[in-house]
Formats: sequence, C-alpha cells, structure tokens
Amino acid sequence: MKKTWSIASIELKNPLVLAPMAGYTDSPYRRICKRFGVGLLYSDLISSLGICFNNEKTMHMLERHPEEYPLSLQLFGAIPEKMALAAKIIQEKGFHLVDINMGCPAPKIVKNGCGGALLKDPGLIRAILSAVVQSVNIPVTVKIRIGYELEECNAVEVATIAQSCGIQAIAVHGSTVLQGSKGKKNWDAIRAVKECVSIPVIANGGVKSVRNFFEIQNYTKADAVMIGRAIMGKPWFFQQILRALDGEDPEILDREKINPDILFSTVYDHFDLQLEYYQDEILAVREMRKHLHSYFHGLPESCKIRDLINKAKGKQDLLQLLRNYQNTFF
Repeated sequence: MKKTWSIASIELKNPLVLAPMAGYTDSPYRRICKRFGVGLLYSDLISSLGICFNNEKTMHMLERHPEEYPLSLQLFGAIPEKMALAAKIIQEKGFHLVDINMGCPAPKIVKNGCGGALLKDPGLIRAILSAVVQSVNIPVTVKIRIGYELEECNAVEVATIAQSCGIQAIAVHGSTVLQGSKGKKNWDAIRAVKECVSIPVIANGGVKSVRNFFEIQNYTKADAVMIGRAIMGKPWFFQQILRALDGEDPEILDREKINPDILFSTVYDHFDLQLEYYQDEILAVREMRKHLHSYFHGLPESCKIRDLINKAKGKQDLLQLLRNYQNTFF
C-alpha cells in the first residue's frame, strides 16, 4: 500500500488524516495527535464571519504551534466574499491549507445555509469554491458528504465541480447530511468520487479499528483516510495504524490492550499543552474534562472518575485526582 502522497506541493508522509471535530481538535489535541504520527492535521470548524469580524474567541482558535505541520484550517460559511476574505486571513496566519466545510450536519450550522446545507445548491458551491481558490496561494480543499439525503446523493457532481474550480483535494464522508454519524457508510459513493476526479480523495467515516482502515482504503482506492471518533481518547490509534503499514498484523493490533504508561504520559502531556495554550488554569481544566472522559471511557470506575473530574476546580486538584486514579488502578 502506498504511504506517501501529496496535496499540490505539500508532501504527506502517510495516509492518516485527523478529522476536524468541533470543540475537540484544538491546538493541544492536534499536537498530541501529531506526536503519534498523523500525516495531516485539520482544525476544528471555524466560522468565516467570526474571522472577518475579528471575533476574539474565533481569532484565538487561529493560534497554532510550529509542531502542527501540515495544518489545514477548516472554514465554514455561505457567503462567497466573506469566505474569500477569511481565507486570505487564514493564509496570512501561516496555515498550510484551507479546507471548505460542505458536510457538517449540525443543525445550528445547516439552518444557516452552511456546512451540509450547501450540498443542495451546486451553484453556490461553485461560487464559494471559485472565490476562495482565487483569493489565496495555499492549497484549497473541500470536505463533503455523499449527499444531503439518500435520495439525492450528488457527491460525484460536487467533486466534479470542485475539481473544475481548482480544488486540490476532496474529503468524502460516507454518510448523508441527514444521517449524521448514524447508519451504514456508503463506500461505493466514495469510490465513485475517486474514479471521477484526478485530485486526491480522502475517505471518511466508519473507521473503528486498524482493520477498518485497510478495508476502507482498499475498497475506495482513496489516497488517504480521515479518522475522527476512533481517536477520541485514543490518539495512539494513529501509531497503531502506522505499525500495521509497516507490516504488523492489524488483527493483533486491534486486540492490543491499553498501555497504562502510554495512557497517563499522554494525559499529563495533554494537560500541560492545555495550560500552555489557554493561559488560564480554570479554562484549561474545563476544556480538559471532555478529553479525560474519553481517555478513561470503559476503564475501572470510569463513571466515578468522570464525576470527580467534573468537580475538579484547578490544576492541583485535577493532577492529584489523576495521580490517585493511576496509583489505585494501574
């Protein structure tokens, strides 16, 4: 299986891509995933209007670390001129790629005509993609779903439009917008996209194991595979896939138990990065909670530890809680 690939002039060392997950893939988590070998990083979903109007919270999300390479900022919006302006700012901030979200199923995004709602309007898709491509020099990519609903799967049409507008790569989630994260993933639709365009295609959706990664890439013939939920609380999953790409048995890797040393060293490193990034102890603790819930999901007394995590007030409280848990059960 081919490991290296590229998007325009950006060479990628492996076919592993971190999915953009709103509220989850912030800079600290991206750095953690990079340390486990992921080839391409995506930011969480960021508003074009928030960038254009210099919203303080949005602009903080544009802060990145040199360790995050290559990094694509995923942008959402429905106004071509604002999307183009936001892309220019993204380029000025030093991001390596800009990705246009046309697949998010979240109701608050869709009801404003953004994300997955755009799949219902090919004309607007063309206008947005053309405006953004013409406004920047960095590669522009797009992330879509196979369609808005099962009766209107238009991924091939959208991919063809995207390529004609100068888009350099396309990620395709195997579900419709209305399906969200539920339902069976349509790998045939992703394969059809791969067959109709010459730009790189990234398959997304349905990866739950190392074996799944190979099944999806082999079936769709995609250049890379984007992984989201499977790495929540398990960023070393990227490293397991890399080990399989180097020849280890996927079946054995999927049966591998959690290594407590890796788990807790990752947790402590992650918390350090949160403190560094947010520069606010209380905020860093609050943002760390959701990650800890994922890290400890399914482990001994996970419900009890979850409640204690939610009550931790500051850095020392949380660190003491983590050390007690580690010493008690591991």
